[in-house]
Amino acid sequence: MAAPTTNSTYMTPGIAPRASGLEGDMKPTLLAFHGSGSNATVHTVQLARLMRVIKGHFEVESLEAPFPSQPGPGVLPFFEGCGPFKRWMQSTVTISDMKAGNSTNAMSPEVEDLVRTTVKRINSSGGKVVGLIGFSQGTKVVAGLLKGCQMRRALADKGADVTELDHLNFALGLSVCGSYPPPLIPPSVTAALEASGMSEEERKELLAKKIELPAFHVQGLQDQWKWAGQGLIDGWYEIGEGKSVVRHWEQGHLYPVKPEESEEIGDWMLGVLGLVEGQMGNQAR
Repeated sequence: MAAPTTNSTYMTPGIAPRASGLEGDMKPTLLAFHGSGSNATVHTVQLARLMRVIKGHFEVESLEAPFPSQPGPGVLPFFEGCGPFKRWMQSTVTISDMKAGNSTNAMSPEVEDLVRTTVKRINSSGGKVVGLIGFSQGTKVVAGLLKGCQMRRALADKGADVTELDHLNFALGLSVCGSYPPPLIPPSVTAALEASGMSEEERKELLAKKIELPAFHVQGLQDQWKWAGQGLIDGWYEIGEGKSVVRHWEQGHLYPVKPEESEEIGDWMLGVLGLVEGQMGNQAR
């Protein structure tokens, strides 16, 4: 297929447009994280089907990773000429190291700085970042941010200083075709944990605790990387009501194609946000 010369969807690479008819009200924002060897433009196109469902309720800002990369799986030939392509980790990891769990759990400072500045810009302009969307390697970032949010709340409950973590306040996450574990933990969370005065045993327990924030996981039955995403889910997410939901759908390494699947995701997002919206202010410590 010939490379697209313009974005054929209604979205721009940076942010999805506001739907009309909301009388100026700003919709809550979801931050979107693309896969390895992709970029914000590519991810914007990939998100088009889901956006048809949620555009009336959410803004979606597609962030671009800071590190150069070769084109990732499935990017070519459709997105030929749409580079440069990026990734969220500075170095590549072998499949054997992925399966052995030898990959780093540290989010790079560049990635956290990108998230922090984006959240502060949106929130200071009257918006509100409420959730996260991740595809492929982007799901490692989503998992790390959800984990960081959960740890921030736990540290606040113990009286620790979490003023440097106020950008980590999310209600939900969507993880599509997940990547391998572990999550990428923001360095500010690691620093706050070290400075908390908690015992080594308490710190280890907090780090090991599974993510309990609401998350919707899509696993493709034909996805060759399904084992990686399943490892991230099994090792780091708590499954159950009000926590993680997992769907195994007939698809490969891509966003859901069937309209009813995108509709299920959208309904889930709205349901979660309706349940937690009144709690967000109390959790922003």
